[in-house]
Amino acid sequence: MDPRLTIETAAALFVTQVLPAILGAIAIVLGGSFFLSLLLRMVGAAARRARVKSAMIDLMQAALTFGGWILIIAGVLQALGLNAIALAVGSSISLVALGVAGAASGNLGDIIAGIFLASDPDFGNGFTIKSGDVQGVIEHIDLRKTRIRAPDGKLHVVPNKKIENEVWIVENRPPAPPPLIQRGRRHADETSAPPVQ
Repeated sequence: MDPRLTIETAAALFVTQVLPAILGAIAIVLGGSFFLSLLLRMVGAAARRARVKSAMIDLMQAALTFGGWILIIAGVLQALGLNAIALAVGSSISLVALGVAGAASGNLGDIIAGIFLASDPDFGNGFTIKSGDVQGVIEHIDLRKTRIRAPDGKLHVVPNKKIENEVWIVENRPPAPPPLIQRGRRHADETSAPPVQ
C-alpha cells in the first residue's frame, strides 16, 4: 500500500467530512452564544422595565442560560455526527421542563385564586377580614399572595389559594369613595346653584 495514497485519502476525508463538521460546530457555538446573550439582554431589560425583582431576573436569566447552552451543546453534537448523544442531551431539556412544570403547579393555583380574589367585591385593600387563624386589614393583593396586617402590627403573607379555599369573614369595609361629579350634575348634598354651561 502506498503511503502517499493513504495520506491523500485521509486528507480528502478530513476536508470533505471532518472539517465541515468542525466548522459547523464552531458556527453553532458562536451563533448560539451570540443569540443567547442577545436574548438574555432583552429579557433582562424587559424585566427591569416591568419592575421585576432583581432576584427573579437573575433566576430567569440563569434558567435561559442553562436551556440555551443545552440546545447549543445538542446542536454541536449533532453537527459532529453524534446524534445519539445529541438526542440524550436534548431529552434532558424535557426532564428539566417537567420538573419546572411540577414546581409551578402550586403557583398556578395561587395565581388563579389571586385573580378571583382581586375581582371579588367583598375582598380588597382596606377590608378587615378574618380567614382561618389570620385576622386583620388587607394591605396588598398580588397574583400569588395577600398581605394582611394584624391588630398587633404583624404582617401576615398568605397564599391566595389558602384564602380562596377557606371561608373569610368581612368584619369591616373601607369607606366608600365619594361619587364622581358628572358634567352638569352635582352631589345631592350640595346646596349651591347649578353650574353655568
